[in-house]
Amino acid sequence: MAMRNKIRIKCPKCLNPYDVEQWSAVNGDKNPQQKLKILNDTLFSASCPKCAKENRLGYPLLYSDPKQNIMIWLVFDDEEVRHITDYYKKSKTEISEDSDDVDPQCRQRIVRDSDRLREKIMIFDSGFDDKIIEIAKLAYAQSAQRKLPNDKIAAAFFSNENAENRIEMFTESGSAFVSKFSRDIYDQLEDKYGGKASYAEDRVYLIDDVWALNLLRSF
Repeated sequence: MAMRNKIRIKCPKCLNPYDVEQWSAVNGDKNPQQKLKILNDTLFSASCPKCAKENRLGYPLLYSDPKQNIMIWLVFDDEEVRHITDYYKKSKTEISEDSDDVDPQCRQRIVRDSDRLREKIMIFDSGFDDKIIEIAKLAYAQSAQRKLPNDKIAAAFFSNENAENRIEMFTESGSAFVSKFSRDIYDQLEDKYGGKASYAEDRVYLIDDVWALNLLRSF
């Protein structure tokens, strides 16, 4: 199921008003075209028909894929994060776009921007555990940081381009680095941290670099 409606926005460059599609839910299995738009970063952008400026759109979305057994909420507001998490703490039930599609024990995630949504989809499509990937990203970033005494790694992302798994890193000055992601390193980290990372407090998680840092500090 995919749920969408049309909203009117105003181009910040020429002030021309125009209609764009806004999606509230996308099932990646049943709607591969919309999944592809998420992965190629076009679902959250719209070109102004008057001046051709590409404008970014930011709105909440629920992405699900029963084959991958995942549900991912894209939200931008701290209150919405608390609302989703608190709901699961109290009810222990599921919110799904189709109750027949999603396993009650599916992996559930919250992300705060469309880049992280893309990353989560690529991680699960590649057959990896995102918890281990977050730990691996810290290791890659720390290794790269040692070579950058005058700059700082600001963000790291997992990507899969042309069937090659990679870690992409970006510095505060705008430089970018790409490292091929080693399956051997993943297996080593999974052996070391897999049991520790799989603890179950809630089924909805913000699994990110902060989560990974807190886990490593705990052990």
